[in-house]
Amino acid sequence: MLPEPLKALAMAYFHQDYDLEYETPIDAVNDYREVKPPDSVNALREAIRSLLDAGASEQKLAELWLDDGYAYYDPRSDGITMTDWFRTMLNALNQ
Repeated sequence: MLPEPLKALAMAYFHQDYDLEYETPIDAVNDYREVKPPDSVNALREAIRSLLDAGASEQKLAELWLDDGYAYYDPRSDGITMTDWFRTMLNALNQ
């Protein structure tokens, strides 16, 4: 099951028209970081870190992000592994 903060990001920021709102997928994460309260950003950061620390497989991360989170962005279509996508999101949240 996808942690709630990550599910909220996936559903609200990576809906089917996300690419009409953002030039790049990471721009959506940056927007989240800029508009959400610090507690929400910290919760999202911790949710991502927990998944990465748990050593979730590529398949599991894909299932969580795409199936549980209903995200319309699949980083693998851009040649990015799911692990790298989660790390990229974490790095963006840490800025």
